[in-house]
Amino acid sequence: MSWRFGRRWPVAKSILVKTLAMTQDDFVRHLPILLPDGYSVDAETWLLNESGRMLTIRMNSNADRVLGKLRLPQLRVEFEFDAYSEQEVDVFMCRLSRLYHRGGG
Repeated sequence: MSWRFGRRWPVAKSILVKTLAMTQDDFVRHLPILLPDGYSVDAETWLLNESGRMLTIRMNSNADRVLGKLRLPQLRVEFEFDAYSEQEVDVFMCRLSRLYHRGGG
């Protein structure tokens, strides 16, 4: 994050990285719900360009995590927010968590 005169700039570039237990196909299947105006640049990159802001999502499959007989896919996802406020990033990440939440105990 950028700082000027002891204050955080309201709009800056920030990068968040998450490792998700899902395949790239599973992740991409739901992206149009999360980013209705987003588009795929290639198999591993999605962009959303709106109102002078840009969100870039980059995906990279990692080796499966193995726990006994259980195999969990691992997907590294990098979110690059350019010209988004901290609050807008938080709102987006909450939407992402709700969309990709899987049931459990």
